[in-house]
Amino acid sequence: MSTTSSEYTVGGVKIIFPFKAYPCQLAMMNSIIRGLKSQQHCLLESPTGSGKSLALLCSALAWQQSAYDKQVDVGTGEDDCKKKENVPPCHCKCHEAKVPPCNTTEQAGPSALNCQTAPSSNKLSPAGNKGGAEDYPLQKKTIASKLSAKMQACFAEGEDDFQSDKKRICALANKVSARKRRCLEKGVQFIDDEPVMDAGGAGQQDWKMELNSEATQSSSYIAQESPSPCIQCSCATEKLKGKESNSVKGKENGEKQQVPKIFFGTRTHKQIAQIARELRRTVYSGVRMTILSSRDHTCVHPQVSRSGNRNERCKELLDAKDGSSCRYYHGVQKLSEQRVIQRLYGLHHAWDIEELVALGKKLHACAYFAARELMQDADIVFCPYNYLLDPQIRESMDINLKGQVVILDEAHNIEDCARESASFSVTHAQLMFAREELDSMVNHDIRRSNHEPLRAVCYSLTNWIMESSNSLVEQGYETSSRVWSGKDMVAIFHNMGITSATFSILKRHLAIVTEKEEKTTMLSGREEVLQIPTISSPSQIVLKGLFMVMEFLFRDDSRFANDYRVALQQTYTWVNRPDVPDQSGFFTRPSNRRSVRQKTAVHMLNFWCLNPAVAFSDLSSSSRTIVLTSGTLSPMESFSSELGVKFTIQLEANHVVTKSQVWVGTIGSGPKGRKLCATFEHTETFEFQDEVGALLQSICQAISCGVLCFLPSYKV
Repeated sequence: MSTTSSEYTVGGVKIIFPFKAYPCQLAMMNSIIRGLKSQQHCLLESPTGSGKSLALLCSALAWQQSAYDKQVDVGTGEDDCKKKENVPPCHCKCHEAKVPPCNTTEQAGPSALNCQTAPSSNKLSPAGNKGGAEDYPLQKKTIASKLSAKMQACFAEGEDDFQSDKKRICALANKVSARKRRCLEKGVQFIDDEPVMDAGGAGQQDWKMELNSEATQSSSYIAQESPSPCIQCSCATEKLKGKESNSVKGKENGEKQQVPKIFFGTRTHKQIAQIARELRRTVYSGVRMTILSSRDHTCVHPQVSRSGNRNERCKELLDAKDGSSCRYYHGVQKLSEQRVIQRLYGLHHAWDIEELVALGKKLHACAYFAARELMQDADIVFCPYNYLLDPQIRESMDINLKGQVVILDEAHNIEDCARESASFSVTHAQLMFAREELDSMVNHDIRRSNHEPLRAVCYSLTNWIMESSNSLVEQGYETSSRVWSGKDMVAIFHNMGITSATFSILKRHLAIVTEKEEKTTMLSGREEVLQIPTISSPSQIVLKGLFMVMEFLFRDDSRFANDYRVALQQTYTWVNRPDVPDQSGFFTRPSNRRSVRQKTAVHMLNFWCLNPAVAFSDLSSSSRTIVLTSGTLSPMESFSSELGVKFTIQLEANHVVTKSQVWVGTIGSGPKGRKLCATFEHTETFEFQDEVGALLQSICQAISCGVLCFLPSYKV
């Protein structure tokens, strides 16, 4: 982090920035803090290169840190800033000797207030003084007289109706500094923030509030003077009630769930590496974090990493189908805790996925599953934003966005990603493969009651595809297709017996058949644990993809049905003809290789989502706050309407270049007078290329600050 860091307080949240922030960064941080505190969605546009990613990280993590501080400092909830009810003075023996007599005055109001503020003055200590038990009565008497004098002067001015609301004396209880911080955010002014002078001392002393030291001192003093709670004391009963209510609330809500996680999504893994480098520059680089990635980027197994399909090979090793298991997977516990990788393995600051992979190779631990385990205790999770939009990826990665903060950086193409996440395509061959596997499960009486309904779905779809293939319309060379609307497809599903009522039953069947289960049987006179077979991963992908689309089609009385188009396409491809033995049982290879290949029709069933709001509805309905940022989001009205999310907080960037600096025009000829006709026929000639080169040279000589040149896709 740079030594010239700057500190800003935005909306009551202290943000430490690595340098002096630009105005656009301050505006973005202000919008983010507003959205996070009010649980509103933000649509923020900032010019490219203005440091919006750094502003995103610092403001979001600063807000999260302040939420943790409030959770630690305060135990009383939202009623801390409310005026406490007047409780009767305590007259028990355990407190009678510790509380000085109240100053009696003619007015009942100040007298009662002095009785409450006097015992609370043990929270202040002189600067540099540790505040032992000996100097406690002196401090208590001094502050009591000070507060009493101020209150008497306040009531003597004759503006009682306004002074009581304008100024407020807050009882200095155990957690006073946290209550002050919360109340100051709401605009409450305190009069006891001034330096207190010791009236009976020889000189002046500076008083200050120290949260950690004062809390420790207060608790130790109470433990020495009153070791057991007093039943007769009304204030003690109030404290006990408050502690009980706080403990109940903590158990009901869960302490770690009160502060939301931050899911930071961007387009590619390369951009995640850039974000990690930006985070390393800040004081928040020690935050508990993780990076979710695919097996292609994180697999450290020497055999799986060289495999063509790493996902399938990894799952085969985990299932131990060939008798061998993944030794790296069993070493995940070495990297599964945040404190372990920070303290023991040196990842104190923000790390990149490559560092975790290198550490996994060194410790023989799987970096893929380690990153998923680290997500449980992480405060911020980095991932490509299709991990957050795609329902299947969220389910496979165990990503729960309920009540969490979602930040999507570089979100200018988020609509395309959302459409792709809610779309699905499957071939007739894949459906046939899944149907055959389900047939095998039913024939071998393996979870028969659960596999039969799923098999019926595959049978219905494959039969419908073959029937509909006769009515396809030719679109081009060896290509034909037909398109149905989402409403038409819902009616087709109804004819198959798949409705919104039966679909919920089918989902339960799918959850059961994909769950791994073991049973104990007797073999050769001894008990052995056998694993119940499940359908293969390709069949699971087919069924889960179909059920994802059905979920959107049946949701809320088919609200999204019109946003889908279902297309059945038929194309042709050349495949190798399978070897068939002759009458003697021998396999012979024909002399002509062309006769080995044959032309085969391929039927593809596509469920196309045309509305990005379909996939985005899951995020907007469950997340606490969604923050979308990019350099190009305008026009924001259409962008917001396409996503189907109401962004109450919007920030539109001003143009960096003024109108006087922009000239738009066309140049018809070059410096040598040749006509510039940039068609494909002329761009291949040397005359045209020489003229363009001379034109660029003259422009670069006239503009000394730099030129950005875009060329077409043709070779120039």
